[in-house]
Amino acid sequence: MKEATRTWIFIAALSVGSTAGMAQTAQTLTANPSAVTFSYQSGAAIPAAQTVQIQSVPVGQNFTTAVSGSSFNAAWLLVSASSGKAPFSLKIQVNPTGLAAGSYAGLVTVTSTSGTTPPTATIAVTLLVSAAPPLISSSPASLNFTYVTGTPIPAPSLTNAFILSSSGAPLSATITVTGAPWLKIAPTGNISLIGLFNTIAVTVDPTGLAPKVYNAAIKISAPASSNKNLTVNVSLTVNSAPPTITGVWPGGVIQGSPANVVTVTGSNFFANSTVAATGFTGEATVTVTDGISTVSMPYLIPVYPATASQVRFAIASPLPTGTVSTGYTQPLSATGGTSPYLFSLHSGALPPGLAVSGAALAGTPSAAGTYTFTLRISDSASPAPGIAYQEFQLTVYPAAASALRLLNSAVPLPVGGVSNAYGPVTLSVAGGTGGPYNWSATGLPVGLTLSTTGVLSGTPTTEGAIGPLAATLVSDTAMFVTVPAPYEATPGTLRLAVTTPAPGGGTSNDGELRVYGPGPQITAVVNSASYRQGTIAPGDIINIFGLGVGPATLTLFDPSSPPIPTSLPAAAPSTSVTINGTAAPLLYTSAAQLGLIVPYTISGASAQIIVTYNGVPSVPFTSAVAASDPGIYTIASSGIGQGAILNYNAATQDYTINSASNPAAKGSTIVIYVTGAGQTTSSVYDLLVPASPAVTPVLSPLVQIGGQTAAVIAAQAPIGSVPGLIQMNVTVPTTITAGPVVPVIVSFGGVASPTGVTMAVR
Repeated sequence: MKEATRTWIFIAALSVGSTAGMAQTAQTLTANPSAVTFSYQSGAAIPAAQTVQIQSVPVGQNFTTAVSGSSFNAAWLLVSASSGKAPFSLKIQVNPTGLAAGSYAGLVTVTSTSGTTPPTATIAVTLLVSAAPPLISSSPASLNFTYVTGTPIPAPSLTNAFILSSSGAPLSATITVTGAPWLKIAPTGNISLIGLFNTIAVTVDPTGLAPKVYNAAIKISAPASSNKNLTVNVSLTVNSAPPTITGVWPGGVIQGSPANVVTVTGSNFFANSTVAATGFTGEATVTVTDGISTVSMPYLIPVYPATASQVRFAIASPLPTGTVSTGYTQPLSATGGTSPYLFSLHSGALPPGLAVSGAALAGTPSAAGTYTFTLRISDSASPAPGIAYQEFQLTVYPAAASALRLLNSAVPLPVGGVSNAYGPVTLSVAGGTGGPYNWSATGLPVGLTLSTTGVLSGTPTTEGAIGPLAATLVSDTAMFVTVPAPYEATPGTLRLAVTTPAPGGGTSNDGELRVYGPGPQITAVVNSASYRQGTIAPGDIINIFGLGVGPATLTLFDPSSPPIPTSLPAAAPSTSVTINGTAAPLLYTSAAQLGLIVPYTISGASAQIIVTYNGVPSVPFTSAVAASDPGIYTIASSGIGQGAILNYNAATQDYTINSASNPAAKGSTIVIYVTGAGQTTSSVYDLLVPASPAVTPVLSPLVQIGGQTAAVIAAQAPIGSVPGLIQMNVTVPTTITAGPVVPVIVSFGGVASPTGVTMAVR
C-alpha cells in the first residue's frame, strides 16, 4: 500500500478602487444602527457593549457626543468617546447595577462641529431590566459524619439535618440521592419552597462499610430558581483499623541524593496521620577470598526494637543459594502479629522454577543468576490482618560451577533485635582452591561482627535511623512523604510507618525505601507497546525504567547514521546495555528510562540485563525469555485503550487514524503496529529495515477483532523502521458487532498480546 498526501491552497483576491472628481454634496451625519436595546437580569453579568458606526458626508467631520435619558439622567448609559472624527466605531455600554426592574430609555446625540447648521444624529437606547429569579440555599452547605467501627448502629451521632430555604417567588424542588446506599434523607422527592425553612433529616448507616472516607451528594433541583441546582455534600469517615502500607513509590533512590518525595500507598490514611522512619537496614558487604580469587555479596540484616510487636519477617537477605537443576527448599518464617501466617510473592521475579509454597520457597531452579524480589506476609489478626513486606536476594549458580562462590548459610539468616544476642551463624563458601578461606565484612549492623572464619555474631545496639518525616495526605490510600538527604547517605533499606492517632487508628506495618549504591538501578523492564513486565523476546523493543540509568537530558539515536548505537550518547557519560552479555542497540536514553532492541541472538529461559552508565554497571536484572512477547502500540502509549491503528481507504489510498469519530468499516483494511513478534527472516537488529528483501516474522501471526479471527493480509517490518517493529495489514471481519471499543488481540506462535487494546468499527 502507499500513502497519499493532499495539499489544499487557498487564494484570496483583493481589489482596490478610487474615486476622484466627485461633486460636492450636502453635509450629513448618520448613525447605524440608530437604535439599540440591552436586556439585563438582576444579578447577572453586565451586558456586552454594542457598536454603532458614525458616518459623515463629506468624510472626516469632527463630532461630539452627549447622553441624556430617564432615571438618574441616564447615568447608567455610557459611550466610548466624547468626541471623534467620522467614520468612527462608537461603542454603547450600559451599567444597570442597582436599577430596579423596568424599562429605561436613553439617547445618545452625535453633533458635527462644523457647518453653519451642524448636522446631528441620534441613537435611541433601551435598557430592559428584569428581576432576579428566586434563589435556593442550604444551611449548613455540607454535612460530615464520623463512625468508629464497633460502636452501635443506629446512633444519635449518625443523624443530622440541614435547613433548605428559598428567596423570591414560590418554587417546586426535587431532592434526590444517588450512588450512596448508606445515605438516607427525609423528606425526599418533590417539595414546595415558599421562603419558609424546610428541615431535611439526613441519616447514615455504615453497616458493612470498610474503614475509609466516603463521599455522597444530596441534589436539590429547582428549575425556576436562579441557581437551579444545589448540592449538599455529605462525608462519612469510617475510622477504626490501623493504617496499612502496601507500597512505596519509587521503591528506591540513589545513595547521596538530595531530599526525595516518595508516595506511600496503603489504606486507612487520614488528615491527622503521621509518618516516621522506624529503622534503617544498612547494606553490608561480605567478602571471602581463597588467596587467589575474591567474591563479595550484599547482606541486608534488619534490626528491630526489642519491643517490636508488628508482624514482620524473621529472616534476612540473602537467602541460601541454589543450583540449576537441583531441588531447592528454604523455609520462610515470621514473628509478631497473630499466627498463622500466609506468605506470597509481592513484586519482582523469582528464579524460574521456584515458587512460594506454603511457608517455604521451593522448586527446582532452571536458570542461573542473581534474583531480587519482595515477599509479603499477612497474619491472622481480625478484623484486619497485619501485613509486612521485605526485599530478598537469591543467587542460583550453574550446575557445574567450580569458581569461588558464597553459599551464605545452610538456613536463612535471622533478623536482629536490639540488645538481643545474634547467632552465631556460620557462613559457607565453595569452589576456588578449596581454602583456607578468609572472611571479612563492612557495613554490618552496629554490634555485629564477622570472624575471619566466617562466623557472624554479636549483639545489635540500634535499629538504625528513626524519627518523624514530613508528610502530606493525598487521599485515604496515599501520602506524600519527604525523605531528607541524611537518610539517603548510605546504601540500605529505610523503613517507614504511618501512625493515625485515636479514635481508632494505630501504627502501620513497615514500608521499605531502598537506598541504592551509586550505580544505575533497574526498577522495571517492559514491552514498549504493551508495558507488560517479566518477559522479553528476541527482537522485542523494550523500555527499561530505573534510577540513574542515563543522562538528565533525553538523547535519541541518529537514524541517518547507521548502525543503531550500543552506546548513547556518543560522548561520555553514556549508557550501554547488555542482555546475557550481548550489547543491545539503544534507541534513546535518559536518567529514568531507556529504549532498546533485544538482540535476535538471545536464548535460554532467562536473561541477565545490565545497564552501565558513566562506566558504572547496575546489578543484573533478571527477565524471563520467551519465543514471542507481542504487544500492540496504543494512542496513549499506555498499553491499553485505543490502539495506534490506521484505517486504509482503498479508493483514495489514504490512511487515517482509527478512533471513535473515525471508525473502520467492516470488511475494510486496517494497519496495526506491534512489537515482540520474535525471530524474523532477518537476524540484523542494529540497522534500519531495508527495502529488500522483506523482513517477516518466523512465527505464525493471528489477529482477533471483536473475538473473531481477522484475515492477515501481510505482516512485515516497515521499510526504514527499527528492527522489532511489525506492521500488520488486516481485514476487519464483516460479522463482528460494531462499536467504539472493539477489542483487538494479536498472537505470534500462540502467545497473545494483553487484553485492553481496542479499535472503533462501524
